[in-house]
Amino acid sequence: MNIEPLKNILELSNNQQDSIVFFLNDDIKLKLNNYYLYEKKNKDIFINQFIICIKKNNLLIDVKGKIISIDKNIICININNIYNKYVSLDDHYTFLKNSRNASNDRDFFENLLQNLG
Repeated sequence: MNIEPLKNILELSNNQQDSIVFFLNDDIKLKLNNYYLYEKKNKDIFINQFIICIKKNNLLIDVKGKIISIDKNIICININNIYNKYVSLDDHYTFLKNSRNASNDRDFFENLLQNLG
């Protein structure tokens, strides 16, 4: 069943990230430290970013890992280098974390896109 209990609240909210986090349990709030809410209109999503996907219908963590592929609204996430899971962005609140080390491929490709564009 596809229900979204926070849908009406988020439509009225100026800060969707704070509104979502307010309703999460404390353990999940701690895991979201240094993560930001992904919004399609404002942010880009890249391979090698860390991601936490929270189900919209029950507000529990569905998957946590590293993005390895993106195809429209379907993301493949590597979980602990053990297995991969495909998730739909439409069914989840997606939180991303940018890693800031020099060897990260994401930084390289982001700079390359900026220089080409």
